[in-house]
Amino acid sequence: MMNDRNTLALAAAPRPTSSPRRAAQLLDQRILVLERPRFVRAIPKLVDPVHSGLVLCDAKAARHTAALRPVSSGLLLEDQAPYEKQVATADAPFDLPEDVLFGGDLDDVLDEQRRRGADLAIAPTRYVEAGDSDALEAIMRVAAELDRDDVLFPLPVAVTWLMNDQRRQLAAVIRRIPHPVALILGGQRDPLRRFTDAPHNLRAVLADLHEAGPVGLWRTDLAGFDALAHGAAFAGIGAGGSVRHLVPAGERAETAERCGGPNWPSVLVPDLMCYKRADTLERIYANDIAPLCPCGRCNNAPLPSFHGATDAIKAEAHAHNTATWTAWLPDFLGNAELTTRKTWWRKRCQRAVDAHELENTRLRQPKAFKPTPVLKKWAQEPPAATI
Repeated sequence: MMNDRNTLALAAAPRPTSSPRRAAQLLDQRILVLERPRFVRAIPKLVDPVHSGLVLCDAKAARHTAALRPVSSGLLLEDQAPYEKQVATADAPFDLPEDVLFGGDLDDVLDEQRRRGADLAIAPTRYVEAGDSDALEAIMRVAAELDRDDVLFPLPVAVTWLMNDQRRQLAAVIRRIPHPVALILGGQRDPLRRFTDAPHNLRAVLADLHEAGPVGLWRTDLAGFDALAHGAAFAGIGAGGSVRHLVPAGERAETAERCGGPNWPSVLVPDLMCYKRADTLERIYANDIAPLCPCGRCNNAPLPSFHGATDAIKAEAHAHNTATWTAWLPDFLGNAELTTRKTWWRKRCQRAVDAHELENTRLRQPKAFKPTPVLKKWAQEPPAATI
């Protein structure tokens, strides 16, 4: 935590300067780790400094950014995520301070992030509900008028904006924002399972915008890899479940915890490319040895179930999740051509689909693991993606 001396030093610091296209250059071809500040004591050693970075996500991110910056050399950002609780309107698309004597506009909010040590500033965008074109266009107008080169604009929208009629408008709005755009899809559980064509339509939007400017997929899971295989410039994958998907502002998450159960961490099973709750893994492997996990956190030991609901156990589960997929980045991003990258990703997904049956056979539990519809779509030879 900052002391008073640090606070004063930050307040007195001049406005940071940026080189041309700084935001686009820093984000390009990275998949960043998104994490709640309470699980972070330092930038994890397993975060790839070349291909990744750390984003602190929630309203408490600010003081953690200032504390981490002096001891961290990797890419560090803060996303205060007002879109988790606040809905955008045409008159108020951003979360800005009220009743302040001096400052309080968008530039001031962004400057404060930079003074705390964030490498780029992230706009405090509110959540755009389904069909609210006025709010969406209000975000676009403000972004288009902002004369900066060090800002990332989250665009948190209901996943139904990917439906056929609305996705054209969504793409048109993104095309008119002259800053990197982090597209966030809102929906209960996995938004890409909300309707059948969602994965394909997301690919179509990203492919259409590939040459228009830097666009990424934010607050997501392994869909971040699929996005970079189909035209996205960057992505942000959540270490834990609450930052891998966005529950629409004003809604409660549809999870077992609502019925009074423990808030178990979700665990990435490497070969299967699926996330399973800790209690589910504990049950599946109760009488069998879990497969060896090659991630840098587990070091070829049997995959732990991370069975527990404390912050310490969740932090360990999140470290495993992050170490698993960040290990894939050099091979994946080493394929500069999208055609080669798509093939790499499709083959990995197909191996994961096949591995489900192999693991069920080994366990003698035919229904232990089932590939998700989204994973199976990723494993298929994709049809042409068109808006």
